[in-house]
Amino acid sequence: MEDPMTSEKSYLLVGLSKNSISTWYLKPNGHGLDIQYRGTQEMSEWATSESCIAVCASQWATNTASRLFHRLSLQDKLVMTVAVGTDVIYYSVNTEEETVKWEPICTLDISCLNGPVQQVRCSPSLLSIVSGEDKKTMSIWMEMRSNVAPVCVKIFKFDEPVCDMAWNVTSDAQFILAVAFPNHVGIFGQKRAKNVRDEDEGWICYTEFKVDTPEDITALAWVDCGVLTVAAGNQLRCYLKWLTEEDSVAKQIHSPENAKIEPMSSIFDISFEMNGPLPFYHPDHIINYVMWGKMNLVHCALISLNNFFKQFVDDDDNIINEFPPLSFSKMLKLQNEKSSKGSGKQQYNVLFDDDDSESDIQATDEFDEDDDVIRHLTVNEAKNLAHSLKRKILPGLNENERIHLIAMVDTIVEITNQGESLDENGARFTALLENHFHLNKVLPEEQRQPDLQSRDFIWALHSQSQDLLLERCVRLCGSRFVWEDARSLGIFLWLQKIDVVRDQMSNIARNIYLSKKNDRDPTECTLFYLALRKKNLLQGLWKTATGHKEQAIMKKFLANDFTDPRWQRAASKNAFALLGRQRFEYAAAFFLLADKLKDAVNVILKNIKDYQLAIAICRVYDGDDSPLLKEILENNIIPMAIETDDRWLVSLSFWLLNKHKESIRAIVVPLIQFSDKNIDTTKSDSAEIVRDPNAFILYHYLKKKLHQEQTTLVAYDIEYRFSLLVSRSYERLGLPLLALYILTKYYMKPPSDNPIQVEKKLERAEDLFAEKETSKASDLFADDDNDLFAPSKKTSYATDLFADDDLFAPKKSSGGLFDDDDDNNDLFAPKKSSGGLFDDDDDDLFSSSKKGSNREEETEAEEEEDEISLSERVYDGLDGYKALLVIRMLQTFFHAASALYNGLDTPDHVHEAHYRAHFVRNRQTLLDLGESVKVSPYVFSRLLMEKSIETDVFPLYLYILNESVPKDFDVHQFLRAFKVGCFETFPIWNELRRKYCNPETAALTSRQIALTTYLSLILITLKERHYESSWPLLYHFKSFLEALGSNGSDNAINQCLNLVLKNETKMIEMSTDDFESFSDGSLFGFDMNEEVYRPLLDAQDKSGGVNILEVASLNYVLSAIEYAMQCQGKHGNLCEELTDFIWTTLLDPVAYRAHSLNETIKKQLDNDLTRRK
Repeated sequence: MEDPMTSEKSYLLVGLSKNSISTWYLKPNGHGLDIQYRGTQEMSEWATSESCIAVCASQWATNTASRLFHRLSLQDKLVMTVAVGTDVIYYSVNTEEETVKWEPICTLDISCLNGPVQQVRCSPSLLSIVSGEDKKTMSIWMEMRSNVAPVCVKIFKFDEPVCDMAWNVTSDAQFILAVAFPNHVGIFGQKRAKNVRDEDEGWICYTEFKVDTPEDITALAWVDCGVLTVAAGNQLRCYLKWLTEEDSVAKQIHSPENAKIEPMSSIFDISFEMNGPLPFYHPDHIINYVMWGKMNLVHCALISLNNFFKQFVDDDDNIINEFPPLSFSKMLKLQNEKSSKGSGKQQYNVLFDDDDSESDIQATDEFDEDDDVIRHLTVNEAKNLAHSLKRKILPGLNENERIHLIAMVDTIVEITNQGESLDENGARFTALLENHFHLNKVLPEEQRQPDLQSRDFIWALHSQSQDLLLERCVRLCGSRFVWEDARSLGIFLWLQKIDVVRDQMSNIARNIYLSKKNDRDPTECTLFYLALRKKNLLQGLWKTATGHKEQAIMKKFLANDFTDPRWQRAASKNAFALLGRQRFEYAAAFFLLADKLKDAVNVILKNIKDYQLAIAICRVYDGDDSPLLKEILENNIIPMAIETDDRWLVSLSFWLLNKHKESIRAIVVPLIQFSDKNIDTTKSDSAEIVRDPNAFILYHYLKKKLHQEQTTLVAYDIEYRFSLLVSRSYERLGLPLLALYILTKYYMKPPSDNPIQVEKKLERAEDLFAEKETSKASDLFADDDNDLFAPSKKTSYATDLFADDDLFAPKKSSGGLFDDDDDNNDLFAPKKSSGGLFDDDDDDLFSSSKKGSNREEETEAEEEEDEISLSERVYDGLDGYKALLVIRMLQTFFHAASALYNGLDTPDHVHEAHYRAHFVRNRQTLLDLGESVKVSPYVFSRLLMEKSIETDVFPLYLYILNESVPKDFDVHQFLRAFKVGCFETFPIWNELRRKYCNPETAALTSRQIALTTYLSLILITLKERHYESSWPLLYHFKSFLEALGSNGSDNAINQCLNLVLKNETKMIEMSTDDFESFSDGSLFGFDMNEEVYRPLLDAQDKSGGVNILEVASLNYVLSAIEYAMQCQGKHGNLCEELTDFIWTTLLDPVAYRAHSLNETIKKQLDNDLTRRK
């Protein structure tokens, strides 16, 4: 705790007994700690339990991301979690009074675990529990909102007992759980959902590794940068983030066989691959934005992808490792504008441009990321893009997804061709329709989906462009449009005009009859013509059916007057006879001939089991006002849909019955409520898990269409839960921006009976471990000016090579190698000018676009909802979750930045300007978006830095510090930092330390860092057999040691490192004649034809020859170091402090490696007398 007036730190010491909590107050006094007893509180609810397990609520918060979530997620001061019997109780503490009071926040019922609780590891909104007498059951509990008890989402059953668990939160908000077993450790994380119907939360084991210690594992903990510390017996082992060949990786994670992409090398790679955001060109992204009517955004993504292929990808390069870049700011702008369908006729004209105008577009708009430039994908661009996608493999797409994306390109072009004549629901249906047909053409037969689902064709029912939709359906089915095609597309369920319905029935009947040129059979179309009451036409067909065995009988029978009851009875008699012969469709036709529609429909429903045919026959024969049609829908279709849990069909059926309110309610409430049609359940709705985003879109569309915004169709808490589930669904699908869009654009106050509903509004959540800060929160390296990357006016101290002092804990002076001397700052103190999401409508990143649009009268109902006024917004417990959604974009940010440089060989000034504006704008957009969800630029910059460490592009952040942003920022230099090591950034690092760190230690520390890195690179390149990189390092090593001792001058070091970077030192070349004396199996049997370093193969080479080469190199390094140390104190040689550092820190690893290799070589050559001296 920190006194806000004096900034003095104090602490609480908590002791727990079986039924009480005792608290002591600890305050530093300069010489030690003053201890004051603050009371004991009886906990009567614990008395009934034999044991209690208490866990500190902040034990998992060890880095910037985790502590950010700890602050944002907690409205109350959550201090600890206590497992008591079958309950887990979250406790807060009140220290304002003399006697400390412990108050429960919420209680979690864990009786479903059927066993005693053994371990609990918690974080806000996330909990893992080990239960059972044998400790072999682990459960994971989650909740989006803070201060609300989580629910169980996954239960694991293991063969071995769980020894310990530890949570880690990456800087891009991925939750990773390490689980220790007696002799191995499993790393668990989340897996993206494949579709909205995937109800499994997707927690899986990413990887496992053995811990070969004599004793069992007792504990484990995460430390910085993905390092996992494991305790076993008297050993403490640290495991880095890297994966090795010995690690067993989950089968779901392996790369496709046809890809050349390097296997993922760290747990951060795995977490991003399995649960990171999908790329913007992913078909799931495209189809979801089409469903939201964001066509301009879809075109923007596809145009960026097409430009990426043109600008960065060679024709021969079919495997692409980099993520194509996209302007975040432009995407957010297009996402938050009103529906873009038909937002400008001039945008569609480009579809019909000739080649000259196409070239003009390429010249003026090539890779243009100007937010104000909005255009649509041209036909030629679509063709080129589809052609590229067929030949090239993009990251983040498997084979089926790549095929799906090609289908979406064709779909978008088709929708755009329709222009403003197609309304938004028509566009949604067209997208799903075109996608369905294209996938059925290219996918293997076993993967095809024969029919559109009711969730697909319900959009056609609510479209005012049904003529266009019908035309497209018929065209896609080809010239032969028969009943099977109509049924697969739900035609007779969504067509509204009865005349059009009858016309289509007539077309179907004709096509069925004409489908067989040489063997035409009138019986196959009899049902359809009799439904149309066209007996005379059918009679004419029978007259031409020469050779049919039933021609004579049918000609005679159809000649009768079936308005006569006698012949109606005869038709019925024949219908029953046909039923006995199981000719059900023909029997139904004879019932129609007898004018017994109900009997015909019953045959179709019970025997043919085709509800769509029953509805079609009923509509055509008796019209839409038919009482029988109502009876079919109420007694057959709706119960069937309820039984199959098809709420889309239930909603569609109620709409056909003109029960519009029930149609809307069917989207959200439990379907069982509609089982008894006589019960009004409007006021007694119960909770239902509906997470389909398309259902959310339809629900709000229908509400507006019926002008029901202010009328309660369902209980408020049900609608509130609906919005949360849909947001969660988007996040699980890998679409975090859409998840955030739901929570902000469709903001709802928590229900009044919700435990998190409190009076405190729009304030940052705090906990017991918070430290107040009265100054404005700023970027990690920013001053009071707007320069986000300018150095802070305060000096900074680091506890390790890259990170500043613990920003959440009292400052501690460690005296370590990389310690700085900076004062501590609170990352999360409220800013005076928050710039938050709810501060101003003009600055709201998710506010409605203020631009008007030309909209038809039928689409006016889809205008954006009125925003709840800022004064009415309350704390909803979702601050942490919103921050998570924004932070998830960090990894995508780094992938996009890497792509910009990796494809850039010889950039010109024009491209440089584009890249500069693009990259700086993306980073600034992330910072602005973070502020909208209460993540200050200071914190977000720290997260960016930590992500750069996790993804091994830390030099990138050094270049950020060295440049001014955004003015005159050298983006090319910034991007080059992705491909270089710390040598090129050493001058920047050294200069920053000289200016802003302790001047007495800056020079020595910089040299220690440089020498450590130099030696590490020698060791790594030798071990990886990358001799082209090892040679310049070895060649310049003595010069480098001399430069380190050059009387504190940095120029010599910089010059030496520049020589290494230039890599102009050629290795000694040998001709093939020099190798003639070597046999094929020679110790030095190098492959003279090998010209390219192959990391995955060469690094595995452990032959005697390469071991001798490595040990010889290491001995050279050791001799150079020994000589430099012997000359200590002389002019141009190492100082005493640096010599001590080498002796105590660096010498032993190099010597041990050389010794180990010597022993290995002896064993390899033990029985080879020809190769030993």
